[in-house]
Amino acid sequence: MSHSTHLRKGTTEDLSAVYNLSRLCFDEPWSLQSLYSSLESGYDLLLSEQNGVLAGYILSLTVLDEIQIMQVAVAPASRRQGVAGEMSRYLIDHARGINSISLELRCSNKAAYNLYTSLGFTKTGYRKQYYAANAAGISEDAVLMEICPAAE
Repeated sequence: MSHSTHLRKGTTEDLSAVYNLSRLCFDEPWSLQSLYSSLESGYDLLLSEQNGVLAGYILSLTVLDEIQIMQVAVAPASRRQGVAGEMSRYLIDHARGINSISLELRCSNKAAYNLYTSLGFTKTGYRKQYYAANAAGISEDAVLMEICPAAE
């Protein structure tokens, strides 16, 4: 990681940059209005900045004693520098009173699967054809993963 990396809580003022990054990272990014609505309804946004530029973010939702990671995005120029790992470790380390943190990812996303396995997440199941069909008409399954930080 760069020494000038900074993690902080995101706010509505950050959503334009978050939206732009999501458009680079996802086939089906959330709309800017959906991002605003998510923060207004209690989602958490964790940002990673490098030299004052958005390097990545995690959008999550806490309900009672569970956190659902909804999105993890890392800017193309910041990939393979530990950004997603640093943000994820921060989320796990600061999950006071949380019994489980869960997420889903594309079966084809081996880098993310390996990262979350290395952080202690375990595979809990699949969602068949969870992701919309691509241009070739092929939909993709999601792998469900979870970690129980209280037991760590």
